[in-house]
Amino acid sequence: MVHETPIATRGDLFINHITDLITFRAISATAATAVNDPGPADIYGGEAGVEFLATSWLTRFANYSYEEIGQTFPNDTFRAAPRFKWNAGLRAELDNGFNGEAAFHYVGSAVYPVSTTFTTFAPLGVIAPNPRVGSYILLNLRAAYRFWHEKAEFAVTAFNALNDRHKEHPLGDTIDSRVMSWLTLRF
Repeated sequence: MVHETPIATRGDLFINHITDLITFRAISATAATAVNDPGPADIYGGEAGVEFLATSWLTRFANYSYEEIGQTFPNDTFRAAPRFKWNAGLRAELDNGFNGEAAFHYVGSAVYPVSTTFTTFAPLGVIAPNPRVGSYILLNLRAAYRFWHEKAEFAVTAFNALNDRHKEHPLGDTIDSRVMSWLTLRF
């Protein structure tokens, strides 16, 4: 009999120091050039998580992450990211071959720098995107069945099951729901 620890916790801290980024900047209405932007950026934060074995077949999990960015780059070289994220969920692994997961994610809002190139080309009808990306939620679901002596699995997933239409970056696509299925064979 395998003994599993009913509760597992973990924590991580990080710091990332970046200096002298090379970026592109508009120098006229029709040209841009690479520029070495002097200055530092310090990105630091942490993450904490817990996983709880509720039964022999059901695990609950949650984690929280925080990130702070301090920087002195000039112009629109600034880096950005959501300040915090958290998620929680359930994971099931049954003896009869069925397994699945439900994971709920919340991502905080962020303000990203938008290149000055958009304002340069404004007379031509180019519209600058909104630099603010609002907070959003995701509910991802997965159900699967293992068979053929655990060498095959059929799975179905629903990404963004609540269809919270959102962008993860001002220049990104709008994210909506997606359902996928697949068959995996192992030899």
